[in-house]
Amino acid sequence: MQDLTSPSRPSPGVWFAFMVLVFVSSIVVLRPTGDEAATATPSPGASATPSSSQRPVDLIEQALDAQSAALLSGDLPGWLAPVDPKLQARYTTIFQNLRELEVTHAEQRMDAMPTAYSDMLTVSIKLAYCFSDVVCPAWKDATDEGAPKLAYRTSWQLLEGSYKITKLEEFRGFNHLQPTPWEKDPMTFAHGKRVIVAAPAATARYVKRVLPLAEKAAVVADRYAGYGGNQQKKYRVFIADNKAWDTWYGGMDSEYAVAYHFSLNSTGGDIVLKASELMPEEDRVVAQVIQHEFAHAVTLVAQVNDDKVDDLWLVEGIAEYIGYLPAKPQNSYSREVLRYVRSQRGPLKTIRVAPLTDESDDIDSAALYATGHFAAGCMAAKYGEPKMLDFADRVLQYGEELDSASRAVFGKPFPAVDKECVAWIKSKI
Repeated sequence: MQDLTSPSRPSPGVWFAFMVLVFVSSIVVLRPTGDEAATATPSPGASATPSSSQRPVDLIEQALDAQSAALLSGDLPGWLAPVDPKLQARYTTIFQNLRELEVTHAEQRMDAMPTAYSDMLTVSIKLAYCFSDVVCPAWKDATDEGAPKLAYRTSWQLLEGSYKITKLEEFRGFNHLQPTPWEKDPMTFAHGKRVIVAAPAATARYVKRVLPLAEKAAVVADRYAGYGGNQQKKYRVFIADNKAWDTWYGGMDSEYAVAYHFSLNSTGGDIVLKASELMPEEDRVVAQVIQHEFAHAVTLVAQVNDDKVDDLWLVEGIAEYIGYLPAKPQNSYSREVLRYVRSQRGPLKTIRVAPLTDESDDIDSAALYATGHFAAGCMAAKYGEPKMLDFADRVLQYGEELDSASRAVFGKPFPAVDKECVAWIKSKI
């Protein structure tokens, strides 16, 4: 990797805040949840049934089971069989995108029994999904537990002797996992050994450029995945135009961010790049951003800790450490950043930089990222990478207190590590 201190580096307003967005945030079966599944049925006059021995809900279950089997086997006509012609374009997009993303598990359940309106049945459904043969967790009703879920409303009508999906509506409640990048728009894909890159029409021209950069970044990130048990089956990178950036997964509202990692609960995560900000940059800058986000993927997936924001300096420091490799902190742009921060705010006093807030400015953001980068470098230099990563894993994955983790891994209290790393950083800048 080239030295990253050259003048071609992007301006601080773009570069300092590659913020991570982490939310603390194959058989398809359609069954109602709860006791009502055994008793409730639509009113007898809601619609006719092809067989007096089968309820409409049973027929819908059968249709979805067959449709799901078709999805997993790559049978588009089978997937479209229960779909009214006016919706087939939308369902074809979903099918093609999920197939390209290597969907390998899906499970659908009703939130409640169907509601009857005249000759129509309205069914609210959650679709749990997993990609690339990851181990899917057991079903959980909550969208932030278990496998990631897509929630939606469907309407079914009896047409020519079978139930058809005649309407597909957006979920009316809150689901932080929606909208996904793949549920509406046709996408262009590029597949590598370790990475899938996808983009809507507006940014499709970038997929071939991004794929080789992402493949190289994946090789680096893979080396660190084993420390936290976060080996990735595949990395997924989505290239967003401005509209998608403001929409996918609820939208990114940071004015400085150019990329983020979004956790799909405990099953991996997606990387989203902002094309308008990142694609004009040199390949080495794009590659470093992707490597930084892949570092989040291997250090923050499958977490059980809900308090990582308090340790954002460590979250971003580890990602910067991996993201800049093979460059050391003292040979990276972080050195220039800390020199500038020192000139504006005075000498460094602690590696435990306060979390960013709405009142934080560019210098605060720069200080957090660069100090975290050097802190990770210090711990790696003094104690070795395995111990540095063990410390980070204890704090970020499992919520262990800094002092407890420091004593367990480094054999000394955290204030002692803090003091020696402050001295180490000062000697390097």
